[in-house]
Amino acid sequence: MPKLSALCRLFARLLLAAGAVLAAAPAYSGGSWQWHLTPFVLAPSIESTTELGRTGGDVEIDAGDAFGQLQAGGMLQFEGFHSSNFGFRLRYSILDADADGAGSGGAAVVRFDQNLGEAVVAYRFDRGGAQLEVFGGVRHWDVDVAASLPGGTLHRGADWSDVIAGMRWERRLSEDLSLALEGDISLAGGAEDSWSAMGGVIYDRWEQASVYVMCRGLGVEFQEGTPGTAGFFRHDAVTYSLLAGVGFRF
Repeated sequence: MPKLSALCRLFARLLLAAGAVLAAAPAYSGGSWQWHLTPFVLAPSIESTTELGRTGGDVEIDAGDAFGQLQAGGMLQFEGFHSSNFGFRLRYSILDADADGAGSGGAAVVRFDQNLGEAVVAYRFDRGGAQLEVFGGVRHWDVDVAASLPGGTLHRGADWSDVIAGMRWERRLSEDLSLALEGDISLAGGAEDSWSAMGGVIYDRWEQASVYVMCRGLGVEFQEGTPGTAGFFRHDAVTYSLLAGVGFRF
């Protein structure tokens, strides 16, 4: 039940952030909206240094055996843009995986759960065949780590929110193919530092649907509690993911 409770809190905060995004977006009596819904599957590669109380160590999952260790992984993206070029984007992603780790307590099997909710307001500019977008909003993290050590199982976790700002650039390469690049950094919040970088191609094969093939890097440095005490939790991680999805326009 603790995990279900954490997910409920994450959904509630994401809904609140979504409400804030929609409230901040300009209200228009005219014009039109275009909506995009894109589900993604992912293949991750994770490198992290995690400290659970007095135990510290490294956790790694490489892309070669990610599917063998992955229990659940994916991202759902929903965005809406007005004809005035104002819009918003919501994302929710999950990553649940097992990995071999090593720390001061010896070898360990580590269960790594990472859930993210993102809500941003955006504005787009058209510049000479390319589209530039600036955005800002909130990214909420919910991370749980459980390490099975020879002496027992340690479990720590935390959830926090970061204020983020970034840019997205998209350029059409041909009639059906576009290149997209996106990046953001944290400006304030619970993490000492966090960032995201994503890029890939979009294939507009059908009138109402597109195929996405993207790569994403996601980094975070977070800690809470006092080092050396039982309640200390440190999580420094970089996750690289290959994402594939189909976007639907309506």
